[in-house]
Amino acid sequence: MSLFEENAEVPAEMAADGVELTSPRTIDFSHVFPDQNSANAFARDANREGFVTAVEKIEEREVPWDVIASKEMAPTCENITNTEALLAAIAKTHHGRSDGWGFFGV
Repeated sequence: MSLFEENAEVPAEMAADGVELTSPRTIDFSHVFPDQNSANAFARDANREGFVTAVEKIEEREVPWDVIASKEMAPTCENITNTEALLAAIAKTHHGRSDGWGFFGV
């Protein structure tokens, strides 16, 4: 299954449940990193792309550094997929990887 197909499932299920998805909302994209320097470097690059970031160490995980990059947008499959691809490319340059996305207040 492609990234686009994966990302299409969640909004489609939410829309079927009656959740209004045309208004912009803050979407959080999670990324994990092996060390603090990599996490901070990713956060700086994501900030330059217009994201708000939060860096946190989660002790009980194999890859302990988590960075949430958040941005307000309409939660369309296209927006989510394009943003996820952009952030994944940035994360890769800092030895990190994507770890999912989501939003609250639905």
